[in-house]
Amino acid sequence: MKPANTLYRHNLTTTLETAIRSSNAEKDPSDVLRRLDARMLEYAHGEIGWDVFTLEYKLDAPIDTVLDPGSMEIYLRIFRHLWQLKRIEGALNKGWMRLAGGTRNFLRVPGNSDHFGAWMYRLPVF
Repeated sequence: MKPANTLYRHNLTTTLETAIRSSNAEKDPSDVLRRLDARMLEYAHGEIGWDVFTLEYKLDAPIDTVLDPGSMEIYLRIFRHLWQLKRIEGALNKGWMRLAGGTRNFLRVPGNSDHFGAWMYRLPVF
């Protein structure tokens, strides 16, 4: 959520390495992990880290003849779309948790549980 102009590539790379070590990705072959890199896209004033972060997968011969720069551009577009969906998922989860917490507080107010409790208790809480 930091402004894009305050982010540096070496910090993104360090964060990527930490994320790999703390996930199941650390079991991937070292050759695969060596090719993965974090980078920042061109940014405009007011953009945040979510807007400019992307992952790059560096290719060597002979696979770079099959996956040309055009294919890699499509990969970056797909990654960007999935990255935006992940951001939306986080915002929806945060909103749902706020709503669920507010519902519980509302039901604790004397007299409200008689009118709303029947349907409020049926809301799933994740």
